[in-house]
Amino acid sequence: MRNKAFLSALALIIISVLFISCGKSTKPKKQIDTKPVSVKQFDTPPGADPSVSAEQGGEGFKGEGWETKTDYNTLGDPKAIKGGPFNMRIPDFPNTLRIYGKDANSYVNNLMENMVYESLLSTDPVTEDWIPGLATHWKISEDKKQFWFRINPNARWADGKPVVAEDVVATWKLLVDPGILEAYSNILYGTYEQPVAESKYIVSVKTKELNWRQFLYFAGSMRILPAHHVGNIKGSEYLEKYQFEVIPGTGPYIILKDDISKGQYVTMRRRSDYWAEKERFNTGINNFDAVKLDVITDESLAFEKFKKGDLDIYAVNRAQWWAERFDFDDYKRGLVMRYRVFNENPNGVQGLVFNMRKPPFNDIRIRKAVTYLWDREKFNEKLFFSSYVMEYSNYPGSVYENPSNPRIGFNLDSARMLLEEAGYKDKNSDGYLVKDGRVFELDLPFDGGPGQERYLTIFQEDMKKAGIKLNLKQIDGSTRFQLGNERNFTMMVTAWTGLRIPNPESSLKSNTADAPNTTNWPGIKDPRIDELCDKYNVTYDKKERIKIIREIDAIACSYFGYGFGWYGPYQRIAFQNKFSYPEWILPRTTDWLFAAVVWYYDPEKAAEYDAVRSDPNKKIEPKEVDQKYWIKVKEQEEASGK
Repeated sequence: MRNKAFLSALALIIISVLFISCGKSTKPKKQIDTKPVSVKQFDTPPGADPSVSAEQGGEGFKGEGWETKTDYNTLGDPKAIKGGPFNMRIPDFPNTLRIYGKDANSYVNNLMENMVYESLLSTDPVTEDWIPGLATHWKISEDKKQFWFRINPNARWADGKPVVAEDVVATWKLLVDPGILEAYSNILYGTYEQPVAESKYIVSVKTKELNWRQFLYFAGSMRILPAHHVGNIKGSEYLEKYQFEVIPGTGPYIILKDDISKGQYVTMRRRSDYWAEKERFNTGINNFDAVKLDVITDESLAFEKFKKGDLDIYAVNRAQWWAERFDFDDYKRGLVMRYRVFNENPNGVQGLVFNMRKPPFNDIRIRKAVTYLWDREKFNEKLFFSSYVMEYSNYPGSVYENPSNPRIGFNLDSARMLLEEAGYKDKNSDGYLVKDGRVFELDLPFDGGPGQERYLTIFQEDMKKAGIKLNLKQIDGSTRFQLGNERNFTMMVTAWTGLRIPNPESSLKSNTADAPNTTNWPGIKDPRIDELCDKYNVTYDKKERIKIIREIDAIACSYFGYGFGWYGPYQRIAFQNKFSYPEWILPRTTDWLFAAVVWYYDPEKAAEYDAVRSDPNKKIEPKEVDQKYWIKVKEQEEASGK
């Protein structure tokens, strides 16, 4: 799921390199031409419009009274080399290639947000201080309710047109249009008044209410779209026209028409005309000439393709595979590496979600009973090699988790008692509970593969012990999201990406319960949560915000809208051993997808890789599997009192 608040620095330094493909054969490798691409020449050369005065953001702008930052940490490895393709797998083709609107919530959409498009500002990857993006300078009013941004006059869209203040205005108008069918954005950006283009390069915006996150969302989360594409279009037209047509962005990558094959793949290509190629925040990142996202729905097939070298990186989601399937020759000889990268990527919620709007889950006793039958500890021990940590919170493993949340585990007796209290006292000859002449029967849609079905089968057996007939229904990921967004389910297996900065009003506030395309799938409505959300919004002290979120968490968990699952405090990845990366492997608060942003093809490693592949007597010495760079950083911070 998309993380809307995630802020990242994106970059590009243009160097064209040829990449040697990997294969099992010892014959000379076929070279793949992946030179960076350009759509067309700039309409106007980079630089400010001479008709715009320095005071209005043109050439010579001093920024007196404004904020900016020139000395900051960078995200990538300064030694990074540009060039070569990077092949990744996605489990299904996205419902859309838009970054906004209905269904814009997939692996592809997430990467596009960070590689094809850009926001006004970014953040220092260590200190999280604001740094330039599309805007060079910014200003905040004393009452913290009005913001100004000065657009970099050098910024250009991929189609060559200059980036201007009207682009920001047009993007905001699109996000508040109900026609995009994305209530989250409508609500969030509806808390601003319409932005004003004060000049070609200066845009201002006022908030309707005080909220400490208002600057964050407008400056950092909102990816800007070109007004010449979305400025005069209704939300419904936008959904239709740009379903699979990619609007040109300002970022270092572009998706061309010929690089989209529905149901099969999407390729992002590095631009040779990227406006920010020499900006400091681009140091060492966005290095690959092409990032290809192959659709491979079957997990076993994906792993086999990875073993053959058809995929450069593979996210090992199954504990069993991590423990038992790395006995193949390429791994033993060091051609394939694997890491458990311990970082602070936010852990989302996964497990069961109950629709509290519909029987039988409109009865909390039923929700509790099913939660008692959800034997996560058994799954972890029997199927997951005890490698996971149990969830008990909407903010698992973070400082925002309420430590007092109930630690509910499997308890058949408690489940039976609750079911009886709810009126399920009799059983038929098959052992299933009967009420008002109807068997207690539930459908459980899920979109995972055989691994998921294994633990769900155990759950099915435990449900039968309590007298509940559970039917497992295999669906695809797109269907699952559609069912949830439309509230068209009774119970379902689900998973949410965690947010670095909690946003409870988007998933727990009452006004999202019945709004389609929001993440309040259980349908929680609570006046105290609403009150706390409002309080959270105007609390600028982080310690106080933590207290507020913990209270929200406790109340939300008391509804038993979820049967929480489990999580690993790490990213498990395997990869072809021809790439280099910063010493932290992955950024502090991102997942494995961001290897496409911070890694790079290393010719020296590739040469060794090819030499070992051609000589069965050679091998590459393995490295330690567990990479704990960020754990050590956190320990140092805690020791110093930061």
